[in-house]
Amino acid sequence: MPRADTAARIAKAEGVRLEWLVSGEGPKGSQESPGLAPDLTLIPRLDVEAAAGTGSLAVNEEPVALLAFDTEWLRRRGINPKNAHVLTARGDSMEPTIRSGDILLVDTSIDRIEDAGIYIVRVGGLLLLKRIHVKMNRSLTLISDNKEVYPPEEISADEAVDLYVAGRVMWFGRSI
Repeated sequence: MPRADTAARIAKAEGVRLEWLVSGEGPKGSQESPGLAPDLTLIPRLDVEAAAGTGSLAVNEEPVALLAFDTEWLRRRGINPKNAHVLTARGDSMEPTIRSGDILLVDTSIDRIEDAGIYIVRVGGLLLLKRIHVKMNRSLTLISDNKEVYPPEEISADEAVDLYVAGRVMWFGRSI
């Protein structure tokens, strides 16, 4: 079985529906009706968890699935699909905003913290999901929305230089 992104490219090149290519079910499609609507873009979902808590180890960065996003919606938000990935949040530090199991659309082209937002930062082998505020002296405050359990952490301007920013969370979604 090819990787998810490879399967999507094969379906597009052959003019068949991705569902049919993967499972053999549903309509096969044709050149006139390719596997993906032209106004949708497939974003790889990685088998990576961003810790909204004490930290989950990021193990495998191969796509496990593809999620379709409206191409125009991505463009309006300045997201280049080549730099977008979907991750899963784990832990409770960002509750009530982001819950464990929520999916995160991350723009990995954003590798510096220039304004307040929710970012994925790598500390050692861990990916942490935190709201980050930049202070005037270029120091950072890493904030968990669940402040009663996880107090804010201060990072000096000198330490902030060594902080690896894996991307900025641009959207999240959850099951009901």
